[in-house]
Amino acid sequence: MKNPSPTKLKVITIMFLVAGAWGLSMGMFFFPNPSFPLAALGIVNLVLGIFLGFKQLKKENSPDPKKRR
Repeated sequence: MKNPSPTKLKVITIMFLVAGAWGLSMGMFFFPNPSFPLAALGIVNLVLGIFLGFKQLKKENSPDPKKRR
């Protein structure tokens, strides 16, 4: 399986972080009684977004992908 492009990884990371923040804020603050499942899914999305962001930061970018070592 080949690595995804950096642009796709950035978009997916931003989508996870936005969805996580939205889910957490809606689950904790929007409803009169806090909604645990919505807040829990928001936390899961935040963790996935942080993991993908960390993967993107630690990814080794080779200058020439066709060049073999």
